[in-house]
Amino acid sequence: MRSIALCILTLLLATSAAADPKIDNLTAVSAAGRVTVRFNLAAAFDKRRVDQVEAGAQTIITYIVEIYRDRPNWFDEGISRSRIEVSAQFNSVTREYLLTYRRDRKLVRSETFTDLDALEKRMTTIDEPALFDIGRRRAYKMKVRVKADLRRGWMLWVIPVQISTRWREARVAAPAETRP
Repeated sequence: MRSIALCILTLLLATSAAADPKIDNLTAVSAAGRVTVRFNLAAAFDKRRVDQVEAGAQTIITYIVEIYRDRPNWFDEGISRSRIEVSAQFNSVTREYLLTYRRDRKLVRSETFTDLDALEKRMTTIDEPALFDIGRRRAYKMKVRVKADLRRGWMLWVIPVQISTRWREARVAAPAETRP
């Protein structure tokens, strides 16, 4: 029994020692009733993920982006939600990486890369112009929050777990007005 507890403790310490992926540089800007969202995912490509990509297995990162009206001391008003799925797969015959980018389950673009660093940057840097339509709502009352789902796994080969980042949020900013 002690050896099982020691193995579990060692496993937990080993997984917590690695750099945790997190959402960085989240910005949301409103212009003409549309909100543009930009962010990147830091520390997402560890040795395990690189090995998975190079082995030819499909590697998927799913970003959940939500916009809501922040109401202090009351329930927030959810306005919209978008799911961005970026997947990569290595073709060993052509020695290229195929990247597919989907927004709300619809294919937006498909690209090929020969460099793993360029693929990593493209998978972890998101720039979505006009992602949300807020209409005539006031931008300063809106917030955007983002999290990334990195993979699904099993704890002790029995319990399903989702490996995700923490939610990161930012207030929607109106662009600086230009004066004549």
